Amino acid sequence: MKVNKTFVNDIFNDEMRSGYLVTSHKKKLWNVQLGLINEFARVCKKYDIKWFAFFGTLLGAARHKGFIPWDDDVDLMMLRPDFEKFKKVAETEIKQPYFLDLFYNYRRESDEVLNIKSEENLPLITLEYENKWILGSAIAKLKDSRTTMIEPQNLDMDDFNHGIYIDIFPFDPLPPFSNDQQIINHQLSKELLVATIYPNLIRNAINNGQQTIFPADMLQQVINLPYRQRGIIFEDFLTKNFTKSDYVGMLTHSPINAPTKDWERTYETKYLEEVDYLPFENIQIPVPANYDEILTHIYGDWREPILSHIHVMDYSADIPFEQYIKAKQNIKIQSI
Repeated sequence: MKVNKTFVNDIFNDEMRSGYLVTSHKKKLWNVQLGLINEFARVCKKYDIKWFAFFGTLLGAARHKGFIPWDDDVDLMMLRPDFEKFKKVAETEIKQPYFLDLFYNYRRESDEVLNIKSEENLPLITLEYENKWILGSAIAKLKDSRTTMIEPQNLDMDDFNHGIYIDIFPFDPLPPFSNDQQIINHQLSKELLVATIYPNLIRNAINNGQQTIFPADMLQQVINLPYRQRGIIFEDFLTKNFTKSDYVGMLTHSPINAPTKDWERTYETKYLEEVDYLPFENIQIPVPANYDEILTHIYGDWREPILSHIHVMDYSADIPFEQYIKAKQNIKIQSI
């Protein structure tokens, strides 16, 4: 892909940052991601939608004034009402080559095994994929379809949009709660999440006479729906029952096969009330005004760099993912 606008200095040359080699190849990845942030910010500004840089992107802004040198992704967050507002306006605002990828816009092979009907026009999540990747990370990804970004768990999903992306995390109320209704809503939300991601667990619970929070007949109706419809019902429930709370976080990460403390880290809502801006490469991004407290909460001594893992197996800002997939399929055929 031709670089029309650069958000990274000296994009065509390698350089050392914090003792780490940043190649031109990596800078071009970053440049596409910054273009995605720019498009995301355009839509949010137009519709008065509030968002923040978070996790590694917030850390990079605060410590490096840009990307962490060994990082390869972008983390943005919004409270649930803003997230749902963005999803709605994105239907008309986000146009090719950009693509908003939502977690439920797929059909699942496990549903077919359970004789749950599927929407045939959607990409297929295979059993192999489900077995090697924890589902339930109900986030959105804004992608650039002119590019390629392959995560190991997505390698064999040929009908998947493998464009370079940025992550958008919705935050929902998390305990401790200030009233009983929030506690009940939280419990209902988690049961509905299990029904969405792991319908067989709910089916087995009902068949074994276990007590459920939702009426059993209601859950039975939900788990018999296609995956996409279950996902929409789940997020609609979160939206309709969102209330102001003292703590928020990623309820939409799977509550199964992962310790709660790792997947449900909470953040005080008061830290998300005021917005500040920090330089990030050649742009400015919104951050929580009390970002020091948040970074300390997440990372401890966040000012001391620690080399961490990368997320992607392969990427290119120049080769569209369709071209990459076609070449990969040809290699498979020739190797038989």
